[in-house]
Parts: sequence; structure tokens; C-alpha cells
Amino acid sequence: MVLRKSYKLFWRLSIPLVVLLWSIIGLIVWYNISNELDLRRTMMEQQLKNVNATIIDAYEHGDDLQRTLDFIETYTSNTMLDQLRISVYNDRSTPVARIGSLILLEDSGHRVIPELLMAEEEGEGIGVRPDLKRSVESMFNVMTSNDGIILSITAVPFTPTVVRALSYNPMIWILVVAMAIAATIMILAIARRVANSVQTLHLFAQRAADGKIINVDNVKFSHDEIGDVTREVIRLYIEKDRATQRMEHEHQVALRANEEKARVKRQTANNLNHEIKTPVGIIKGYLDTICSDPDMPESLRQNFINKAREHVDRLTQLLKDVSSITRLEEGSAQVEITEFDFHDLVYNIANDLEVSGMLGEMVFEWDIPFDTWVRGNYTLLNNALMNLIRNSAKYSKGTLINLRLLSSTDDTYTFSFADDGNGVGEEHIGHLFERFYRVDEGRARKSGGTGLGLPIVKSTFDAMGGSVTVRNIQPHGLEFIMTLKKAQNERS
Repeated sequence: MVLRKSYKLFWRLSIPLVVLLWSIIGLIVWYNISNELDLRRTMMEQQLKNVNATIIDAYEHGDDLQRTLDFIETYTSNTMLDQLRISVYNDRSTPVARIGSLILLEDSGHRVIPELLMAEEEGEGIGVRPDLKRSVESMFNVMTSNDGIILSITAVPFTPTVVRALSYNPMIWILVVAMAIAATIMILAIARRVANSVQTLHLFAQRAADGKIINVDNVKFSHDEIGDVTREVIRLYIEKDRATQRMEHEHQVALRANEEKARVKRQTANNLNHEIKTPVGIIKGYLDTICSDPDMPESLRQNFINKAREHVDRLTQLLKDVSSITRLEEGSAQVEITEFDFHDLVYNIANDLEVSGMLGEMVFEWDIPFDTWVRGNYTLLNNALMNLIRNSAKYSKGTLINLRLLSSTDDTYTFSFADDGNGVGEEHIGHLFERFYRVDEGRARKSGGTGLGLPIVKSTFDAMGGSVTVRNIQPHGLEFIMTLKKAQNERS
């Protein structure tokens, strides 16, 4: 009977663990493969987009389009785009340059191709569909010039070479299965030992409940770590029940704190990796293009260099923001705290804004009384307020920014920073202070944002012993409520 119970426990332990293990491994591999395939297709789409952008740029600089296409054909030979076809139309009717067979603007039913319709609405269209002149699917990209005169169409067929480039090696599943089998064997072995030890503990508990066991040392436990731990746990339970419960509670609290720290670090690392990957990939693409073609036209070379420089600046700002928020969160105890007049700080900011013209058409109004002395770090608080101002100037689409004193208590001042812009959706409010979170991903990237401005603001106020919250206001706009500690001579 005891042996049968041990086997039942063994299967109850091992089966869920094995199923969970295989599920996790399968999901992780599937997720990574899906991401890799999406990334490869995105890179291919970007290559077609870059080709069209080069052609449009050549047209806008007055370069010979056929020569530009010949250059592209030479550059893409013996690559995944070896069978690239390009057709350039004038006024959407007359072909003016091409590589390979002409790409038609209408299908066999005289319907305009969907990529062209998309380009007419958005300036660029991309899609995958059967090629009218080939038996395999092709990826198409359509881009129009700014004046709407020139239309550039690129197409690359899904040849075996392209399919292989966009696929993954199925051998990975063999390796995954082998690893999963090895891990399963380990789980079964561990589950067997645990089942035996737990069954021994179960028998001991039954005997102890019946009063048949008085001394724990007389009980035979397994000669392993589990047996030793079981013996000590039982001894502590008998001798110090309350102390054990308190220690267990403290252990759980510490474990959850460590797990939360680990989760935040993993999330930050993943987000940072994602944020760095894009500009680095783009910079490498431009530099590789420049290095591979020493005869590239100077205007095109300078254009590539300028674009690479823009992404280097964005990457530099990202690393600077990451360094700032890391110092604030890990070294908040070392932040130098002084006492200063908040009125003077805001007065200086207002003067700087007037000289710099950073707000454009927006107006900065403020109402901070004289002698509003606070405790904090002057430089960090100045940077935090400038972060909020830049954020409103870039994204709010409002006309007014207002900073004022809301209220005060014996120990703190409460301030309001608000704009009369569009505000944000309520679903975003709870995430605005999260690292790398963007309300509008595309717009933030185009504006050069790193997604760390508001997290830096929150870390700044936290490091100074204050707080900051955010909410939408009526009829429209966004408001940040900030608290700072009063200076010692201001406290009643």
C-alpha cells in the first residue's frame, strides 16, 4: 500500500511538471521562430522600401533614373534581391525606367493593384500576392514622389533562395526535442526522490498525530538534502511553530521582492535591446551601403551620412536617458539635497523658454509665489520640468502650458503642471511612467523620443522624497500633480 501511494505521488508530481516543461519549451521556440521570421520579412520589406526611397531621392535631385536603377541592379546582384524588378512611371502612365520585365499597374481584370491604391493614400504601399508574370508569389512595394509625378514599383519573387532566407532550419526542433527529453528524464528522477521523501514525511506525520512518535531523531529519513531539510522542518515545527511561520512569511516577502526586481530587470533589458536594435541596424545599413560603393554620388552619400547621424544622435540620447534613470533609481540615497526657492527655478526656466523659442506657438504661464522654498536637487528638478515641457510641446498639440502651486501642508507643497492639448486615452494613463512606453509608437520615434522622459521625471521626484501622478483634465489636456518637501524653515 505504501509503495502504491509513493507511485501515485510520483506521477502526480512528474506529469504536470513534464507537461509544463514541454509546453514552455514549445512556446518559447515557437515564439522565437515567429519573431525571427517576422524580423526577416520586415528586413526584406525595408530593403524594398530603401530601393524605392533611393529612386525617389534620385528623381528629386535630378539624377538620371535609369543610371540609378542600373546601380541598384549591380548592387543587389548575387543577393536575396538578385531577381529584383523595378518599374518607374511618370504621371502613373508612362514607364521611364525599369529593371527586368515591366511591372503592370493593373491586373488582368483591369483593376488597379492594391499597393498602388495604398501608396496613393499613404505615400507608400506594400503587399504580397501572386505576380502577374510569374507562377510564384512576389513582394511588392510602391512609393510616390512628394510631387506625385514619379511612381516607383519594386517586386521580388519568392524564389527558393528567398524562401530559404525567410525560413528557419527545421533541425532546431530535433535539438529542442532532444533537450526536452533530457530534461524530462531529470524531472522524473527528481520527482521519484521527492515522492519517496514526501511519503516518508507523510507516514511520520500520521504516526506523530497518533502519538506514536515522540523523538524526531528516531525517524529514518532519506539520506539526502530533502531528508535533512524535512527533519529540520519537523523539528522547528514542533519546537518553534510561531517562529517558523514568521520566518516563512518573511521569506515569501523577500522572494517576491527579488522576483519583481528580476522581472523589472529582464523587462528593461528586453526593451533596451529592442530600442537599440532599430537605430543600430539602420546605421549599419547606411554605412554598409556607403562603404560598398566608393563611386556613389556625393549627394546620395551625404544624404546617407546625415540619416545615419540622426540615428546616432537618437541612440546617444537613449543611452544618456538610460544612464540617468539608472543613477536615479540605484543611487537615490546619494542624490544631493539642498534647499532653494522654487519660484526662482521656474522664473529661470521661463526666461530660457522665451529665449530658446522651444515652445513654438505655445505659451508658458506660471504662478509660483515668492519664497516657495523646497528641499530637493536643483539640477535634477530643472531637468524634470524641462522634460515635461518638451513632452507637452512635442505631443500635446495645445496652445498653453501652466505651472502653479495647488496647495501646501505642514511638510509638503503640491504643484500642478498642465497643458490644454489632446491628453491621452485613459487606457494609457497607468502606463505613462513605464520605461519605453509610448502612447503613439510611430509618432514618438519620428520625433526622436526614447520613451524614458516620463520615467526619468518620476524617478527624479521619488529620489527627492516627493511624488508625481498624472491624469486627464476636462475639457481636454493632461495634468501632472507633483509634491515636494518643504524646506526646514518653511515647516510650521
